[in-house]
Amino acid sequence: MGIKTLYLLRHAKAEESGPFISDKERALSEKGVKDAEKLASRLSKKDLSLDLILVSSSVRTITTGRIIAAGLHVSSAHLLVKDSLYAAETMELLKIISSVSKKINRLMIVGHNPGLMNLASFITGEPLSMATCSLIKFSFDFKDWHEILTTRASKYSLLN
Repeated sequence: MGIKTLYLLRHAKAEESGPFISDKERALSEKGVKDAEKLASRLSKKDLSLDLILVSSSVRTITTGRIIAAGLHVSSAHLLVKDSLYAAETMELLKIISSVSKKINRLMIVGHNPGLMNLASFITGEPLSMATCSLIKFSFDFKDWHEILTTRASKYSLLN
């Protein structure tokens, strides 16, 4: 069996929306930037490496993803913005993950609640919650991401 690792990262704290700012345009707050930088530093100390980071098309997720990628020295070519991640629910997220190349062993998704939290709960079979800038690591005993549609995680841990 192969081992695939999936990281689900909820974006860091964003600024409040206003009448002239769409939800997609909301930037990270000062606290959000600091939290993402702290997380990137902690992950770097754990020698975490990623093959691919998929981020939602909102400003706050792109910024969170870039901070993590920079902290882990992940090339910008391995950080892809995917519009379908914005407001994606469990089944859409599973479809996106299942379509990832089997050459990718360590995948991070940077997205939003309730989608990420619902996906995490689905994968584990138990209710989980995800605060802003929280990260959950899942390990799977399979070789092809397509198997995420039918296989539960062999183990998981909250990493922040």
